[in-house]
Amino acid sequence: MATIRLRNDRWQVIVKRKGHPQQSKTFDLKKDAEKWGRQQERLMDAGEWVDRSEAHRTTLGELFDRYGKEVSSKKRGAESELIRLNVFKQSDLAKYSAAAVTAKMVAEWRDERLKEVSSGTVLRELQLIGHVFTIAIREWGINLQGNPVALIRKPSPGKSRDRVLTDDERSRLLDELSICRNPWVKPAVVFALETAARRGEILSLTWDCVDLKGRTATISGKTGTRTIPLSPACLDMMRSLPRSLDGTVFPLSREALKQAYERAVVRADIKDFTFHDLRHDALTRLAKLGFSVLELRAISGHTTANMLQRYVSIDARDLAHRLAKVG
Repeated sequence: MATIRLRNDRWQVIVKRKGHPQQSKTFDLKKDAEKWGRQQERLMDAGEWVDRSEAHRTTLGELFDRYGKEVSSKKRGAESELIRLNVFKQSDLAKYSAAAVTAKMVAEWRDERLKEVSSGTVLRELQLIGHVFTIAIREWGINLQGNPVALIRKPSPGKSRDRVLTDDERSRLLDELSICRNPWVKPAVVFALETAARRGEILSLTWDCVDLKGRTATISGKTGTRTIPLSPACLDMMRSLPRSLDGTVFPLSREALKQAYERAVVRADIKDFTFHDLRHDALTRLAKLGFSVLELRAISGHTTANMLQRYVSIDARDLAHRLAKVG
């Protein structure tokens, strides 16, 4: 039977059962202590008792930290995911113990985030948080009653972006990039426009992965390693580049490239065009040149044609012109 004693005007209950670690908890009311003690004994006797102490003493923020070190750091897209986890750690949700986080709390966090960012962004964030809970339960042995993210309604992925540059916008953007104080910004953007590579893939590219004679570059990113063709314009740009001491083709930090690019877009008076849209623009132009779906996937690194389709804008007017030529 549980031992209950009065300590410092509060009731402490201690439960001892053979084969189980000693359990203790303190309550303001004796009846609550008795109820908790009986519940623990009943679960132990039935073989259903689970030690949730780690779940109660570990905050969600600490789970984010551990996930970043043990899981995110091993991913190819580690940098962006670690940034996202650091943002999560600043939220009020991260201050609660993992056991205290409920589906209702996650749903409230979701609704607040939807006021700040797109539904697609919130969906990706929820998927990441949900995976943190899944890893904690399945691999770290943290006994939670369930994954609260799995119980809530997810926002829609949102409409895929179809923003591409006009010829005039592209010209204005390149002109503004030419006056950037950092000489590596324009070459990095040109590489993105010509190859459809992701920002992380561009910044991690090293000269030993570039074959100027063979007109190819081998890039690595979140979907693995692939070899992509280099256009004549891209080759000309790369041949003119000096070699950096660390061996990277574009010796830029992620933040330096982001800020310089965004300022150039503003100066060029281009609306609603992110760095990631350069990938969309490049794939759309390659599709117009007649590259097949398989060829485009080899260049972009998309695992499925459906994913690729979100990045390629098909203009009905272009199709009409091609039909006219066939006729």
